[in-house]
Amino acid sequence: MKRIVAFFVCALCSLSVFAQAEKIRLYEGKAPGSELWTQPEYLFEYTSSLTPGEVGECILNVVDPELWAYLPAKGTETGAAVVVCPGGGFTALSWHQEGPNVAKWLAAHGIAAFVLKYRIAYSGADYEEAKYVVDHSYGNQGRDARMRELTEKHAKIAKQQGYDRKMAWDDARVAISYIRSHAEKYGVNPKAIGIIGFSAGGNIVYNVALEHDEMSRPDFLGMIYPAWFGADVPEDPMPLFIAASTGEASSANGFGDTPTLYNAWNKTRQPLEVHSFTNAFHGFGYRENGQSVNIWTTLFYNFLDNCKMLKK
Repeated sequence: MKRIVAFFVCALCSLSVFAQAEKIRLYEGKAPGSELWTQPEYLFEYTSSLTPGEVGECILNVVDPELWAYLPAKGTETGAAVVVCPGGGFTALSWHQEGPNVAKWLAAHGIAAFVLKYRIAYSGADYEEAKYVVDHSYGNQGRDARMRELTEKHAKIAKQQGYDRKMAWDDARVAISYIRSHAEKYGVNPKAIGIIGFSAGGNIVYNVALEHDEMSRPDFLGMIYPAWFGADVPEDPMPLFIAASTGEASSANGFGDTPTLYNAWNKTRQPLEVHSFTNAFHGFGYRENGQSVNIWTTLFYNFLDNCKMLKK
């Protein structure tokens, strides 16, 4: 597959991120349901519209799902593994701060991390079109009339191609099954394999929790400012960790009602935590910028430790 990389700033930093991960194809051939997709995949760097001066990364047009493995150094392994699902509204993957950044933190703390590059909807036929989407959706150039036209056009093409969010859910289930079946290879405890997701990735986590088989069942869940979820609880509930900004902790945000989900899950008597961060924003991910919200990674680690998922 042809990939064009657009570098705006810090190209060498981006290349080093790519070089550190082992890339694992999820399917031997084409992924079921997307065999006829031909759109080229793109990785872009962009100047963030949320944090002045920050450079972000996103991926568009994912056709062939992959896992990017970041493994802990020998002698530091805890035995736990986490599938990391970036967000992006199912039209892109917010890669930098919700993917490798998170995975590298986990690996540095003894947890095997596998970033899931899951299938997303069509976002452009060529470099120019895809770049425009990134600059005007994620970058600092703002949405304009052409961007709205492209959004409508791409949505129609995605529908024609048969894109469904369930494809991303399937990719996540395959990812967990893959790690469990290769647990010995990666030094992982097959009973300590979980999944964490950001925004749209939280939607993946929620749906995998509700529907899975024995091999794809996650042993623990992390939902970070999750989007589009309900309050149903699986028949075989597992420990759940939730973190979001204060403004998202109600049904008024349009994504979902975290207090209602918390209360429903609490009835299962499974380990459960929810953290609401003041002055944080949707998309805070993990950034080494000194902001207090980044403590969520330590809280998540402590949660796994309290759930007896870490071997030390």
